[in-house]
Amino acid sequence: MINENQLLKFKLKTSSLVDLWKEFCKSHTELYELTCDEYLYLLESNIEKLEEAIENKNIILENIAKLDDSRQELIRELGELSGENLEKFTLLSKYLRENNGTNEAKQLDGYNALLLDIIEKIQDQNKKNQVFLNKAILSLQDLRQSFTGKKNYKTYGADGATKSNTSP
Repeated sequence: MINENQLLKFKLKTSSLVDLWKEFCKSHTELYELTCDEYLYLLESNIEKLEEAIENKNIILENIAKLDDSRQELIRELGELSGENLEKFTLLSKYLRENNGTNEAKQLDGYNALLLDIIEKIQDQNKKNQVFLNKAILSLQDLRQSFTGKKNYKTYGADGATKSNTSP
Protein backbone atom coordinates (compact mmCIF):
# COMPACT_ATOMS: atom_id res chain seq x y z
CA MET A 1 0.00 0.00 0.00
CA ILE A 2 1.25 3.47 -0.88
CA ASN A 3 1.39 6.02 1.94
CA GLU A 4 0.26 9.62 1.44
CA ASN A 5 3.77 10.93 0.70
CA GLN A 6 4.40 8.19 -1.86
CA LEU A 7 0.98 8.82 -3.40
CA LEU A 8 1.83 12.50 -3.91
CA LYS A 9 5.17 11.58 -5.50
CA PHE A 10 3.43 9.00 -7.67
CA LYS A 11 0.86 11.55 -8.89
CA LEU A 12 3.58 14.11 -9.68
CA LYS A 13 5.63 11.56 -11.59
CA THR A 14 2.52 10.38 -13.45
CA SER A 15 1.79 13.96 -14.42
CA SER A 16 5.39 14.32 -15.62
CA LEU A 17 4.97 11.14 -17.65
CA VAL A 18 1.87 12.53 -19.38
CA ASP A 19 3.84 15.69 -20.24
CA LEU A 20 6.69 13.54 -21.51
CA TRP A 21 4.35 11.57 -23.80
CA LYS A 22 3.05 14.89 -25.12
CA GLU A 23 6.66 15.90 -25.89
CA PHE A 24 7.18 12.55 -27.64
CA CYS A 25 4.23 13.38 -29.90
CA LYS A 26 5.54 16.88 -30.58
CA SER A 27 9.06 15.65 -31.41
CA HIS A 28 7.80 12.84 -33.63
CA THR A 29 5.52 15.30 -35.47
CA GLU A 30 8.55 17.50 -36.16
CA LEU A 31 10.43 14.41 -37.34
CA TYR A 32 7.55 13.48 -39.66
CA GLU A 33 7.45 16.98 -41.14
CA LEU A 34 11.21 16.87 -41.80
CA THR A 35 10.88 13.43 -43.39
CA CYS A 36 8.24 14.82 -45.76
CA ASP A 37 10.48 17.83 -46.49
CA GLU A 38 13.30 15.42 -47.24
CA TYR A 39 11.21 13.85 -49.99
CA LEU A 40 10.48 17.25 -51.52
CA TYR A 41 14.16 18.16 -51.44
CA LEU A 42 15.00 14.86 -53.11
CA LEU A 43 12.49 15.59 -55.86
CA GLU A 44 13.91 19.09 -56.29
CA SER A 45 17.50 17.78 -56.11
CA ASN A 46 18.08 20.49 -53.50
CA ILE A 47 21.13 19.02 -51.76
CA GLU A 48 21.70 21.99 -49.44
CA LYS A 49 18.17 21.85 -48.04
CA LEU A 50 18.38 18.06 -47.86
CA GLU A 51 21.57 18.21 -45.81
CA GLU A 52 19.97 20.80 -43.52
CA ALA A 53 16.90 18.59 -43.06
CA ILE A 54 19.09 15.59 -42.23
CA GLU A 55 21.01 17.63 -39.64
CA ASN A 56 17.73 18.78 -38.08
CA LYS A 57 16.44 15.20 -38.07
CA ASN A 58 19.54 14.09 -36.20
CA ILE A 59 18.97 16.81 -33.59
CA ILE A 60 15.37 15.69 -33.14
CA LEU A 61 16.44 12.04 -32.91
CA GLU A 62 18.91 12.97 -30.16
CA ASN A 63 16.10 14.78 -28.34
CA ILE A 64 13.82 11.74 -28.71
CA ALA A 65 16.57 9.53 -27.26
CA LYS A 66 16.82 11.87 -24.24
CA LEU A 67 13.05 11.80 -23.84
CA ASP A 68 13.14 8.02 -23.93
CA ASP A 69 15.82 7.95 -21.22
CA SER A 70 13.58 10.19 -19.10
CA ARG A 71 10.60 7.93 -19.83
CA GLN A 72 12.48 4.85 -18.69
CA GLU A 73 13.61 6.60 -15.51
CA LEU A 74 10.11 7.84 -14.71
CA ILE A 75 8.58 4.41 -15.27
CA ARG A 76 11.28 2.83 -13.10
CA GLU A 77 10.52 5.34 -10.32
CA LEU A 78 6.77 4.77 -10.67
CA GLY A 79 7.40 1.03 -10.42
CA GLU A 80 9.44 1.51 -7.24
CA LEU A 81 6.78 3.74 -5.67
CA SER A 82 3.97 1.35 -6.53
CA GLY A 83 5.84 -1.88 -5.93
CA GLU A 84 4.59 -3.06 -9.33
CA ASN A 85 6.25 -3.89 -12.63
CA LEU A 86 5.12 -1.05 -14.91
CA GLU A 87 7.68 -1.58 -17.70
CA LYS A 88 5.06 -2.24 -20.36
CA PHE A 89 2.66 0.49 -21.38
CA THR A 90 -0.37 -1.76 -20.95
CA LEU A 91 0.67 -2.59 -17.37
CA LEU A 92 1.15 1.08 -16.56
CA SER A 93 -2.21 2.06 -18.03
CA LYS A 94 -3.98 -0.78 -16.23
CA TYR A 95 -2.33 0.11 -12.92
CA LEU A 96 -3.35 3.75 -13.26
CA ARG A 97 -6.96 2.84 -14.04
CA GLU A 98 -7.12 0.55 -11.02
CA ASN A 99 -5.54 3.11 -8.66
CA ASN A 100 -7.43 6.38 -9.13
CA GLY A 101 -5.41 7.49 -12.14
CA THR A 102 -8.12 7.08 -14.75
CA ASN A 103 -7.70 10.61 -16.10
CA GLU A 104 -3.93 10.18 -16.49
CA ALA A 105 -4.43 6.75 -18.05
CA LYS A 106 -6.86 8.21 -20.59
CA GLN A 107 -4.40 10.98 -21.45
CA LEU A 108 -1.52 8.53 -21.80
CA ASP A 109 -3.64 6.20 -23.93
CA GLY A 110 -4.60 9.10 -26.21
CA TYR A 111 -1.05 10.36 -26.58
CA ASN A 112 0.25 6.84 -27.11
CA ALA A 113 -2.29 6.16 -29.87
CA LEU A 114 -1.30 9.44 -31.52
CA LEU A 115 2.39 8.62 -31.15
CA LEU A 116 1.95 5.20 -32.75
CA ASP A 117 0.07 6.81 -35.66
CA ILE A 118 2.83 9.39 -36.19
CA ILE A 119 5.54 6.72 -36.04
CA GLU A 120 3.69 4.67 -38.66
CA LYS A 121 3.49 7.72 -40.92
CA ILE A 122 7.21 8.38 -40.46
CA GLN A 123 8.00 4.78 -41.41
CA ASP A 124 5.81 5.01 -44.52
CA GLN A 125 7.43 8.29 -45.59
CA ASN A 126 10.91 6.87 -44.98
CA LYS A 127 10.02 3.95 -47.26
CA LYS A 128 8.93 6.39 -49.99
CA ASN A 129 12.17 8.31 -49.58
CA GLN A 130 14.19 5.09 -49.82
CA VAL A 131 12.36 3.94 -52.95
CA PHE A 132 13.06 7.32 -54.56
CA LEU A 133 16.76 7.10 -53.62
CA ASN A 134 17.03 3.55 -54.95
CA LYS A 135 15.51 4.59 -58.28
CA ALA A 136 17.83 7.59 -58.48
CA ILE A 137 20.87 5.39 -57.80
CA LEU A 138 19.83 2.96 -60.53
CA SER A 139 19.33 5.83 -62.98
CA LEU A 140 22.78 7.19 -62.17
CA GLN A 141 24.33 3.75 -62.65
CA ASP A 142 22.60 3.38 -66.02
CA LEU A 143 23.71 6.87 -67.02
CA ARG A 144 27.31 6.15 -66.02
CA GLN A 145 27.29 2.91 -68.01
CA SER A 146 25.85 4.66 -71.06
CA PHE A 147 28.89 6.98 -71.07
CA THR A 148 31.24 4.00 -71.14
CA GLY A 149 29.48 2.59 -74.20
CA LYS A 150 28.45 -0.57 -72.40
CA LYS A 151 24.89 -1.65 -72.01
CA ASN A 152 23.91 -3.62 -68.99
CA TYR A 153 20.92 -5.87 -69.17
CA LYS A 154 19.60 -8.75 -67.12
CA THR A 155 18.41 -12.12 -68.27
CA TYR A 156 17.14 -15.14 -66.45
CA GLY A 157 19.07 -18.40 -66.31
CA ALA A 158 17.65 -21.91 -66.28
CA ASP A 159 17.53 -21.76 -62.49
CA GLY A 160 15.34 -18.62 -62.58
CA ALA A 161 18.04 -16.37 -61.11
CA THR A 162 18.86 -13.10 -62.79
CA LYS A 163 22.21 -12.74 -64.51
CA SER A 164 23.75 -9.42 -65.48
CA ASN A 165 25.16 -9.24 -68.94
CA THR A 166 27.26 -6.48 -70.41
CA SER A 167 27.63 -5.79 -74.09
CA PRO A 168 30.11 -3.44 -75.80
